[in-house]
Amino acid sequence: MSMGCPLCNGLIKVELKCLNCNGLMEDAGSLEDYYGPYSPYEEISTELAHSHEESCVHLMACPVCGWDKRVEIKKVPLPGE
Repeated sequence: MSMGCPLCNGLIKVELKCLNCNGLMEDAGSLEDYYGPYSPYEEISTELAHSHEESCVHLMACPVCGWDKRVEIKKVPLPGE
């Protein structure tokens, strides 16, 4: 059974209030997506490798004021895999 991010796979929805303006923050995607088109396939540094195997870091952004926050989502066994 493979492990995957429940947020990336649409299994959960994260609702956070912005600490700056109290607006509802939106998922701006996995942090891996911001490093380049091939970054998910590149070698991960050893200090991040263990964390990367167990979690997926998402950028949550406020559409009202632009404030953002990184949120670590624990990976789970994916159904049907």
